[in-house]
Amino acid sequence: MSDLYCPLLSIVVPVYNVGGYLLDTLDSIAAQSYNNIEIICVDDGSTDGSGELLDLYAARDSRFAIYHEVNRGVSAARNFGIDKARGEIILFVDADDLLKPNACDVVRQAFDNDSQVDILKFSADPFPIELSNPWLTSTLSLDDEEYFGYSDKLVFYAKTRPFPWNGAYRLSFLRDHGLYFPVGLTLGEDQVFSFATLGRSSRTKLLSDSLYDYRLSRKDSAMCLMAQDEKLRLQKHLQVVDCIMADWDKQGRLEGESGRSMLLFVADFLVFDLLNIKNQADREELLQGLQRVLSKYLTIDDIGQLLASDRILKFYQQLLAQDGPVSFGASSVYSFVAQLKGYKAAVFMLIDRAKSFLLTACGVSSTEDMKDGLFEDAPSISEAIEALKSRS
Repeated sequence: MSDLYCPLLSIVVPVYNVGGYLLDTLDSIAAQSYNNIEIICVDDGSTDGSGELLDLYAARDSRFAIYHEVNRGVSAARNFGIDKARGEIILFVDADDLLKPNACDVVRQAFDNDSQVDILKFSADPFPIELSNPWLTSTLSLDDEEYFGYSDKLVFYAKTRPFPWNGAYRLSFLRDHGLYFPVGLTLGEDQVFSFATLGRSSRTKLLSDSLYDYRLSRKDSAMCLMAQDEKLRLQKHLQVVDCIMADWDKQGRLEGESGRSMLLFVADFLVFDLLNIKNQADREELLQGLQRVLSKYLTIDDIGQLLASDRILKFYQQLLAQDGPVSFGASSVYSFVAQLKGYKAAVFMLIDRAKSFLLTACGVSSTEDMKDGLFEDAPSISEAIEALKSRS
């Protein structure tokens, strides 16, 4: 492509009661060094004044298009944005996060350098960094790589999941494949979208450049609220696994190495937490749910063939047996960790739990307790509105 390649970029921002954070988000988008952009803000039935702030902002910058919808959830809001988008490339920005000033220009250049790219994934920075954890920091730090066609490494091991906001997508790719976010899921919709898109991409590029700031400090974020009810969170995750496996089955990927990788993903994503549930009745109920999901797509013989050389096979065989869910006791989590990651990992886990128990018994605050003080309520939306009005 020529040096004059200046495609329109569509940026979709779903908005629901994010308070004063919204102004910083809009400012970060408006300040992009590349300005051939349209910003589609979908007010998902906000009741805190976010809609008013959006309208005021759009009156000052014609690149912003505001749509006020009834509350149907973040997936429906993003899907609405996909349908309204006119650009060649589409990005998703959460309404409390920030785009780096050069993000759109870097995205444009990446698509300019390779006209066949369907998906671009880039690095991001979590903030405040004190609230991050090794998994998140690692997941958001990508290497410069490129993948042609389907790759198990890309989907399962290259740190390309689960977030949609550290990515840019060719809009024609999404529309040609009919790819949307799953409406109805209130947690884990990003995982489902990631599997659906990465599994169909003909060319995917990964960038080490950090183009996005991911906010961790909101007390009322969906992840924070769901973390307070472990059983409900895991029920939602069961729905996520069901959706992903249904699509994987539709793509014909529940066989060979792709099928094996999917079972390892399920084990890592869900099973550890299921076995870690202390209430026996809840644990059995959740394991029965997983048994039902797996049985829809695979038989014991199928799983035996896929995991023939894996220690985790023993867990799946036990689970899919007739009385499998009731056969797992409170200490089964240690056996599972040994099967999945080795006996040394199980020993370290046991030592870590004993250490936490002793600290609690001695009245010493855990690291998680100290982190709680870093979570905050969103700034006032009314103050953000007044600040915007006061600008010349």
